[in-house]
Amino acid sequence: MRRKLAKAAVVMAGIAAIAGSTAVTAQAADGTPIKVASFEQCRAWGDAMKAQGQIKGYHCDNMNAERQWYLTPVY
Repeated sequence: MRRKLAKAAVVMAGIAAIAGSTAVTAQAADGTPIKVASFEQCRAWGDAMKAQGQIKGYHCDNMNAERQWYLTPVY
């Protein structure tokens, strides 16, 4: 029983990860800022999308008092 539950948990985590990345890609498609956890994550995502040819460039901003980071793609 434990093995089945462990396998189910792994499968669900994989599905959630794929769904999450798809949502981020769809959000980036219209040029709207994407909330990210840190400046480092912003650079990593921006560099990855640029390397895949999805965007021409990007910039990272912290546009509010809470210092939350946003990636804005440039097409």
